[in-house]
Amino acid sequence: MACSIPLSTSEAGPTNACGSSADCGAGAACAEVGGQRACVSTSAQLDGLILEVRPRPSQELGAEVSHLLDVDAGGSFSPHDAGGQVRSLDLDIPAPARVQATLRMGGSYCGRLAGGQFPVRVELRRVAPVVGLPAQSYSTFSQPDGADGQTFQIAVPTGDYHIYLVPQAHSECTDDIPPPIFLPSQSIPEVWKLGVNAEAPAVLQGSLQVPGGMRVDGWRLDLVDPITGSVISQVDLLEQRDPGQPGTATQVGFSVKFHWDGKGNSPLVRLRPRDGVPRPTVYWELASIALQGSTGNLDLSLLQLDAVARRVEGQTVDAKGNPVLSAVRIQSADIERAPNAAYKLDTETDAEGLFRADLPPGEYVIFAQPINDTTKATAMRSLKFPAGEDCYCGQSVDIPEAGTLRGRVQGPAGELMDGAGVFAVPSPGEVKTYLGKVLSTEPLLPRQASGVLRNGAFSLGADPGEFDFSVRPTPGSTYPWLVRPRLAVSADGAAVTELELTMPYPAVLQGVVRDASGAPLGDATVVAWLPVPSDAAQEAASRVIQIGETRSAPDGSYVLPLPPSTSR
Repeated sequence: MACSIPLSTSEAGPTNACGSSADCGAGAACAEVGGQRACVSTSAQLDGLILEVRPRPSQELGAEVSHLLDVDAGGSFSPHDAGGQVRSLDLDIPAPARVQATLRMGGSYCGRLAGGQFPVRVELRRVAPVVGLPAQSYSTFSQPDGADGQTFQIAVPTGDYHIYLVPQAHSECTDDIPPPIFLPSQSIPEVWKLGVNAEAPAVLQGSLQVPGGMRVDGWRLDLVDPITGSVISQVDLLEQRDPGQPGTATQVGFSVKFHWDGKGNSPLVRLRPRDGVPRPTVYWELASIALQGSTGNLDLSLLQLDAVARRVEGQTVDAKGNPVLSAVRIQSADIERAPNAAYKLDTETDAEGLFRADLPPGEYVIFAQPINDTTKATAMRSLKFPAGEDCYCGQSVDIPEAGTLRGRVQGPAGELMDGAGVFAVPSPGEVKTYLGKVLSTEPLLPRQASGVLRNGAFSLGADPGEFDFSVRPTPGSTYPWLVRPRLAVSADGAAVTELELTMPYPAVLQGVVRDASGAPLGDATVVAWLPVPSDAAQEAASRVIQIGETRSAPDGSYVLPLPPSTSR
């Protein structure tokens, strides 16, 4: 009996089935998988495997819920099993954590309201135990507790969360709202009572020195957490009566209330121009400007930004000089005399490939990504120019031909894997703090590419960069995903990356998904994630990639075929 039996149409692809281990060849065995017999691998290397279960939406937990199960899924597989790598593992969804909280917020607002009289939007952001897992958050709104405070209840999966409390406008006070409160890395058990007793907020107050002739009316000043970028203060819209004359300096006052417990990294004072104003965003570390801890009577300066923005014009063109409609990102690498300032502009060219921007003098990086054209690739060029009144025009960005990622994929017995999806997903870059992101250049990620195997082959246009590559057979085939993390596509124009790949037989997890009451849970998505080593330290897992996915049947049963290993 053949191990791989084609279905009625080649589009559906083959299915993995067998009568005995003799049908499976070396390194595999015939075993019971989901009530049928299929070829499975006899070896597996899945240490660190993480399982995520996403039940269908529930009224109690909201629209989307993600459970990271505390199971030793990877440890279920031994390095070698002559009978085949099939493991039974029931997935029991734990009871949600039930959070009950009271909020007390000091201070007086609009001259007559206490902080506890303002409703609060509550957001719980999951702190993923490893990089690569999708972000997950849950939110609710508080209610008055009848004692000049607020209260809220929410049910979430247990785990670590950043808690972000954002007071909302009051019907009697809309322009003096209490500042947000950020509580990082809170561990939430099954039952958790939280009491937040915030004293009257501190006040950041002082004056801003502005070069004469420079307008900052309507600029926004606030404080942010340096790790996540969460706002922890009111937002002050600056008011400037007279910009003064060039060669002089004017003073513009500011005042915002903020919450910070003095622990952890110092917050950042952030000053942003009005939308559309060609000026950079400026940052100051609070600890470096608040001498001896005082946040009153501070002096901040924009005198280093006295240069007038200069018009820059350019065009995105291909190798033949033809215009290419593109998304363009212009980001500062070094603004003259302002190391604590950053500028980023995301825009699009017109149909002739032309883009225009008014930029402070300095050094920039321009990224261009073709729109709706996968035959062209992302491009980058540096740009440096001094101050000047004339246009810095004629700056072309050469758009190269896209690379090609192509190859053939056959099954373990040489069968064509037609109908399988092929995906090249950009590998995530270096993990940075908020400040690291805003003060360094942030390239446009390569575009995701996808296709379908036909006659066992695929060909995808691809930007240069690194991709997490996977071939995903049709559901129910009992073949696993074929996964290659950090697959590199050359930056050389029109480079071709050739792949000759063989789909492995799977290692299989199967069992029943149950809810907190023990009842079978149907229509739940089960996702498998596996750590991959970093380039810097091949022995240390720095992030995870997805290596499989399935959905439970109405009776809660699931079958999850997994690649027995991944490789570069």
